[in-house]
Amino acid sequence: MPGATKDSELVLKYVRSLRLPHPDGELLECFIQDSLDPVRAARYMKQRCSLGGKGLDLECFLSDWKQLINTCTSDEGLKPGGWIPTDGLRAVVYKGPTYLLRDKAIVAKVIERDRGRCCITGFGNSFWDPLVVTPILPARKIHVDETLLELFDAFVGPELRDWVLSDAASSNPYRNHWLVRKSAAAALSEGFYMFNASERSQYHVFQAIIGGPAFPPIIMKTPVCRTDCFITESLSHLDPPDACALQVVSRFAKPIRWTMVSREIKSKRPDRSSRPQPASIWRCIPEWGAEAMIMAWRLLPAPLRTRAYRGLICLGALMYEPSCSFKVRRLPLGMYIKVTKIERHEGLANENAALQLVRRHTDVPVPRVLDLVSDSTSSYLLTTRLSGICLGIGIDTLSDDEAETLVRDLQKCLAELRSIPKLVSPEYVISNARGKACYDYRILAATDRSKGYFFGPFVTEEQFNDGLRVGALPQVSHDSGNQMVFTHGDLNMRNVLMHNGRLSGIVDWENSGWYPTYWDYTKAHYITRFNQRWLKMTDRVFERFGDFSAELSTERQLWWYCY
Repeated sequence: MPGATKDSELVLKYVRSLRLPHPDGELLECFIQDSLDPVRAARYMKQRCSLGGKGLDLECFLSDWKQLINTCTSDEGLKPGGWIPTDGLRAVVYKGPTYLLRDKAIVAKVIERDRGRCCITGFGNSFWDPLVVTPILPARKIHVDETLLELFDAFVGPELRDWVLSDAASSNPYRNHWLVRKSAAAALSEGFYMFNASERSQYHVFQAIIGGPAFPPIIMKTPVCRTDCFITESLSHLDPPDACALQVVSRFAKPIRWTMVSREIKSKRPDRSSRPQPASIWRCIPEWGAEAMIMAWRLLPAPLRTRAYRGLICLGALMYEPSCSFKVRRLPLGMYIKVTKIERHEGLANENAALQLVRRHTDVPVPRVLDLVSDSTSSYLLTTRLSGICLGIGIDTLSDDEAETLVRDLQKCLAELRSIPKLVSPEYVISNARGKACYDYRILAATDRSKGYFFGPFVTEEQFNDGLRVGALPQVSHDSGNQMVFTHGDLNMRNVLMHNGRLSGIVDWENSGWYPTYWDYTKAHYITRFNQRWLKMTDRVFERFGDFSAELSTERQLWWYCY
């Protein structure tokens, strides 16, 4: 029903338009998006909070929603009890309902039914992370206050509501208990796992990756999605875990995660430290000394250097986790290396030129280039490492004050970048940092791949606009007359680094060059389309440089056709 779907989309759009304290907006979105029936949930929110056509009063609704989340998840009884050895396995029974003398028997049967392995991760027993028998839902009866019943019904639906209120979870211990790793049980209680039960006892386990930058180790050891199955009653002579319990856990997983994020933000201590220095040994070496070492190293034959880099890549793979990009590897001694096919060498050459240009004309924190070299198949760009983490793995836990500070940091950096003069190839108005052809996957999306990876340079803006056109939309094109400014070309949550809530670096300058003044803004929306917080921050950053809403509207029409 298109009209019904539109109701939920309109309410979501309204919620996203508000400047609510983080993460209140995300919690409200969860009420709609993670409900059993998003349209019904949206209509309930709209009906309850309506101000007579003047918007929605969400304050009371949000307070009740937070109370419901706590009601359905908190359990003071979820604390490890004593060890109960059974069939060679050590299992912990979490303190909840007491089953008198049948405790050990129940534990043994659950272990046998679940085949001695974790129902969440699929892992077996471990000395350091033992298997535990624990309730899926809180072992006590969930009591929902009468004032929250309508809210609860709108979120989970009448069938699941009645199941929860009937206390069916505690009536059969086998239906509400399962065998899981101790760390997985803890992660489940913090909302990291969701489940989708299908026919024939099969179920899917998904991770709710909200929060960060640190996550429980068990989350990092398991795939984002995995499939498993419960042993049926006919084979084990025991009831399998209740699918209704898994539904309740799944509905509340993301709301729990955002609740945990809220607590983490409130517990933060303000850090007013200055921008960190580069996290490598190169910070300890004077500028002239570093230049001398780099020049001496580059005097060595290219085959020797590329062989050394391949060895360092292997060593780095053993020492460090993979980076955010498959092309970029972390190396020992505070270095990173980017590797591309030789056909795309011009992209690395452009990044090399851009980094030197930015270091020469601005104070924007960027890596120092140590080497650019190629062999018969690949090109290598060696740079220093900067402090900080990718914004993408820390944005959820940024306080509103930290987000505002980061916006100001980015505005300052972009203002400096836009002031860099174009001293190369003055005959071209749009080019890369070397005054040559542009490497940009947004342009690539609108063209025939057979034409290669590089486009331009462009003598006029009209020529550039023609390259963005699509045949099916001949009337859709950008207006000319824009100012050309130096542009990063790939601002996204992977390429913006932060430390203690402050900007610590901007990396990945392959796409940089001189482009129309709106290009960084529309590209930021092109790359990231679903993280609403980053998109709002992007809008705030570029407010300082103009209103690019018309250009974004044009770009979106072209994107939808390209994809």
